[in-house]
Amino acid sequence: VSTQAPCFQRPCSTWFSTSWSQCSKTCGTGLRFREVKCYQGETLGQGCESTSKPEARQACQLQPCSTDAPDEDCDDKATANCVLVLKVKLCSHWYYRKACCRSCTGKTP
Repeated sequence: VSTQAPCFQRPCSTWFSTSWSQCSKTCGTGLRFREVKCYQGETLGQGCESTSKPEARQACQLQPCSTDAPDEDCDDKATANCVLVLKVKLCSHWYYRKACCRSCTGKTP
């Protein structure tokens, strides 16, 4: 992405930005970042218009966070390796908390 400023005998100063980073949260509102630099030709410059500078951070939301209370009859999915989920402490992540509901909440059958 580039935005050019007026120039004469020398190369124009242009904004360049990298791709966006991943969202900082897996659910709810997080932030994503990218590098934004002003270049004049192949060297870092200072002649870019600040009013046309692309955003370096942006709000992002991959999906809403689950606010559901665990079901009284929650159970572990057979396809989830809930022993490993508990061992590596993944119950704080919504997906694993749901897939391994019984193991993560400590409910016994």
